[in-house]
Amino acid sequence: MTRPLISVIIPARNEERWIERTVQQALLACNHLERRESASGRPLWELLVVDNASTDRTVEALELFQVEHGVKVIRLESLGAARARNAGRRESAGQVLVFVDADTTIPVDALTRVWEHCRDRHWAAGITSLGSLDGGVRARIWWSFWNNIRRLPLAKAKAMPAFMFCTAAAFDAYGPFDEQVAIGEEWPILAGLYRHSARDVIYDRTIVARSSSRRMEHGHFGYTRTLFKYVWAIVHVRGRIHYTDEIR
Repeated sequence: MTRPLISVIIPARNEERWIERTVQQALLACNHLERRESASGRPLWELLVVDNASTDRTVEALELFQVEHGVKVIRLESLGAARARNAGRRESAGQVLVFVDADTTIPVDALTRVWEHCRDRHWAAGITSLGSLDGGVRARIWWSFWNNIRRLPLAKAKAMPAFMFCTAAAFDAYGPFDEQVAIGEEWPILAGLYRHSARDVIYDRTIVARSSSRRMEHGHFGYTRTLFKYVWAIVHVRGRIHYTDEIR
C-alpha cells in the first residue's frame, strides 16, 4: 500500500476548547498540500488525534471530523504527552511526521512547505517560529524571546514539540519521545539529530504557528514561574521529570 506523504499527529487531553480550531486549521493545511501535490497520484495526508484519557467533550468534538474528513481518533488511557505522540507514531504511515499540540494552529501552507523541506532540500527534521494565539504584549515578548533562543547553535535549543516535524526514518533512528519526562520529551529526536548532523535540522523562522499562552497566563507571575521551570529542566534532569504544571 502506498504511504501518505505526511501524517499529522495531534495529542489531546481535555482540549474541548481548542481541538476544533486546531483540527480545522490542520485540515486547511492538508487541503493546501492536496492542491499543490495533486498530480502525485498517491495519498497525500492522514490526520490522527490521540485522545489521552480526556474527561471532557474532546472526543465528541471530533466526531464530525471523523465522519466528514476521515480524521482518525486513537484512544490512549496511559497519561502523558510523550506517550500520546508515540502512540500516534505507531498508528501512522506517513513519510513525514508532523506533530501539532492541541492548542496550536498552523499556517495554511505549513504542510506544503514542510513537505518541500523534506523532499527538495532533504531536511530530516525541523521546527518553526511560534507566536501568540490568545495572549497580549507579554505573550508576544515571551514567544519572541524563545524564538531567538532557538537560533542558538545548541542541540537543546532546537526544541519545540508544539509544532515540529521529522521524517519517519529520523523518528525511528532517534526517537521515540522520552516517556520518562514531562518536559523536553522531544530532545531525543531533535537534539539527538542535531548533535549527529546539525545540517539535517532546519529552523524555519518564516513559518509561524500560533500557540496558546494559557500555561503562562495561569496564576500570578505565570511567565516568570514558567521561565524558571524551563531553565531548571534544561540544566537538570529532575526539572524534566518533576514538572508540576497541570497545563502542558
